[in-house]
Amino acid sequence: KELTLKKDYVPFSFSAHGTFEGPLVFMGYGITAPDLNYDDYKGIDAKGKVVVVLRHEPQEDDEQSVFSGKQLTTHATFISKAINAKNHGAAGLVLVNDVGNHPGKGDELIRFGRQAGPEELSVAVVHVKAAVVDEWLKPSGQSHDELRQAIDKDLSSRSFALDPSPRLALSVDVERIRKQVANVIGILPGNGGNLASQAIVVGAHYDHLGLGGENSLAPNSVGEIHHGADDNASGTSGLLELARGLSRRGVKLDRSVVLAAFAGEEAGLLGSNHYTNHPAVPLDRTLAMINLDMIGRVSKNRLYVGGTGTSPGFRALVEDANRSVGFELKDFASGYGASDHMSFTVREVPVLFFFSGLHSDYHRPSDTWEKIEAKEGARIVQLVASIVEEIDRTTEKPLFVRVAEPAPHGAGGGGGYGPYFGSIPDFGEIENGVRFADVRDGSPAGKAGLKGGDVLIEFGDKKIENLYDFTYALRAHKPGDKVQVTVLRDGQRVTRDVTLEERK
Repeated sequence: KELTLKKDYVPFSFSAHGTFEGPLVFMGYGITAPDLNYDDYKGIDAKGKVVVVLRHEPQEDDEQSVFSGKQLTTHATFISKAINAKNHGAAGLVLVNDVGNHPGKGDELIRFGRQAGPEELSVAVVHVKAAVVDEWLKPSGQSHDELRQAIDKDLSSRSFALDPSPRLALSVDVERIRKQVANVIGILPGNGGNLASQAIVVGAHYDHLGLGGENSLAPNSVGEIHHGADDNASGTSGLLELARGLSRRGVKLDRSVVLAAFAGEEAGLLGSNHYTNHPAVPLDRTLAMINLDMIGRVSKNRLYVGGTGTSPGFRALVEDANRSVGFELKDFASGYGASDHMSFTVREVPVLFFFSGLHSDYHRPSDTWEKIEAKEGARIVQLVASIVEEIDRTTEKPLFVRVAEPAPHGAGGGGGYGPYFGSIPDFGEIENGVRFADVRDGSPAGKAGLKGGDVLIEFGDKKIENLYDFTYALRAHKPGDKVQVTVLRDGQRVTRDVTLEERK
């Protein structure tokens, strides 16, 4: 039987391109989670097969679920299921709605392009109507919902090869359209003669999640507008207010100030990474970078400041400037983190990162304007302006200090973060593999001798073509596992054994 596009099925935008064919295997929820002692693929050979998997994850309505109660984990994502299928050698992946878990939603096909992912996986991925899948399952005497209920009851595997096995031929042709976005840069020229050739960079990213996608923390709200009032309209507004304030102050700065609104932060620090490769002022003449990311939700007068250890005196400088503003400061020394300042840290530019804290609206449609504490945000801008002036008064360029840090905290077993490795990816374009922008001192990767500039191509028995491959290969391991890792260094293969650690 030939299926009809948009009526019976729809491909995913990250599906492999071409024609794929193989026998069908029902593979439960398509999840491999060794830390939870759960594996839908256990005992089933998926190589060359087309695997049929349920959406979401087992026991998603059970607060006692080992996956994370009623909070969906990364195992529930389309990308996780697709890469797990790829890692097991499947030729194709068919996703089917777990209609019984969502009776009010019916059996709608996902809109093409709604779910972001890698540019192309080497496995075909399609979403197929439940009625079609039940026709395939009919000879086995079971339906997809009966199998779902059986799995949810005791978390035991219900995976099996369909017998007699129909073969499914998939032909996928996806045209990928690239578009260019821009950083927006403004410069306040310095007035200090030769010192004007030096600069302080203040940045904030102006992009957000759009309609959600893979980074949304509200998986059931993908397709809804994610407003991003705090993340990061707050920082962008702060950048504009800082520009206005510095330009109108009576005090003239000796150094120039680069005001950078970065694009592509949510896609992987793309804008700030591009800036550090093409700076408005050379990085060796850049005194510091100050990052404003989520400064609109101050709670209990508490303000978080990162990077205070990236240059001697930065902690004291921030504390002194804060005396007239009066925040309760919570500082941390490291300049690493999932925001634009990290692009400068790995290039050995001292950084400060201002952040008002996480909240339940983060990366959700509910991050809206009426929840912003504008007056508190204005106080942060006042503090940053004072810090810019203090850095400008220094007679010497601030010294960069590389700060060793503990393994970053990750979620518990159901969160799917996996063990600690310690690399920092370079999100710039690369044909195959994952380039390390840096490797944290004292991390498992660092102890094994891996370093910035290495390109990861193999992790254990998994080939690594992109960051998604690496992420899910790492999640398949536990702390204490020794993994053979192969990187390209100056065009040569280098292999190291890395002992993974637990996240603190």
